[in-house]
Amino acid sequence: MARILYFLPLLIILAGCSGNQALESRFAPDSQLNDNTTNTTDGANNPNQTDNSTLADNPENNSDKINLPSNFPQIIPIYEPSTLINVNQQTIKWRSPDPLNLIVNYYQQELSANNWQITKSQENSINATHQGDNLTLSLILTPQGSETELSLTYNTSESANNSSLDTPTENTENTVSEDLTPPLQELARLGIVSNSEVINPYNTISRREYARWLVQTNNLLFQDVNSKLIREANPNSKPIFTDVPVSDPDFAVIQGLAEAGLIPSPLLKQGEFTSFNPDKPLTRENLITWKVPLDFREKLPNVTLDALKETWGFQDLSKIDPGAWSALYLDWQNGESANTRKAFGYIILFQPQKEVTYDEAARVLSSFGTNTDISYLKNVNK
Repeated sequence: MARILYFLPLLIILAGCSGNQALESRFAPDSQLNDNTTNTTDGANNPNQTDNSTLADNPENNSDKINLPSNFPQIIPIYEPSTLINVNQQTIKWRSPDPLNLIVNYYQQELSANNWQITKSQENSINATHQGDNLTLSLILTPQGSETELSLTYNTSESANNSSLDTPTENTENTVSEDLTPPLQELARLGIVSNSEVINPYNTISRREYARWLVQTNNLLFQDVNSKLIREANPNSKPIFTDVPVSDPDFAVIQGLAEAGLIPSPLLKQGEFTSFNPDKPLTRENLITWKVPLDFREKLPNVTLDALKETWGFQDLSKIDPGAWSALYLDWQNGESANTRKAFGYIILFQPQKEVTYDEAARVLSSFGTNTDISYLKNVNK
């Protein structure tokens, strides 16, 4: 009761202030305090608040965006969905969530439908040319976890000419890719393997590629020995193989090997080998039988299976085609220079139908001849 009597006078004074603006203003909240509170919630004075509109309007925040080169050929198809991740001159890289086989199928269909000529097609790589635009491309696909990385290198005759003008001739030997193995670097140094072509040394080489390398390497080594040159076929020649027409970019090379009798063809066996299958993988049998005649330059001997057993002694001799026995027998006579040893090292299984890699093919082409007369590619200057 005493507390009520104590506060009663104060209540009477406050009631009397009602309607008196001068007195009410004394007890009103500070308007500046309200404004500051509001601004803080809007983020203007809050150091922990990010103004998204400011970031969106600031072009510097988008400076790391990767774009295709301005001169990127529109005729090259771009796979979607994919994200551009790197541009290094004429090598472009994307990453896609789709599996490798789906992407390969897409490029096979798109390139064929747009007048590209596919010169190589494997499960993880494609090479193609577009004659009308003097354009070549090489595509390599690499699984990256649940995604696939696409690495595409393209080259035009114009860019090749420009690069030759910009780069002194004496320095061209130093532009060989460090990603290649030493045998492949030798082929690249001499221009047999193009520096613009992306090659994984451990991917499979096709029959057409090896045929091209074989002729080019032989003719480069023996450019001053007319009797050892392999003549390319006349473009007016009637095609020997049904799948290598005159329009094929490697017609002159493949037809030339057949006309010289260095590869199986209908010229050697009537009615057989009517197809060359240029884009199929090269096998170990192909690798040896096509190369050995260019080492020995003599008639191949008649060899029995028993005679072959006395040489390599492979445990799978029964799987080797009899047509390869003579070449393998002579190859063994070449000791450490034998193509089989250069390509595969020490083996007791030949695995005749196993696919050959780019690196193995390059090792075989690193030298030609026999132990008494051998020519090394590394000694050739160009």
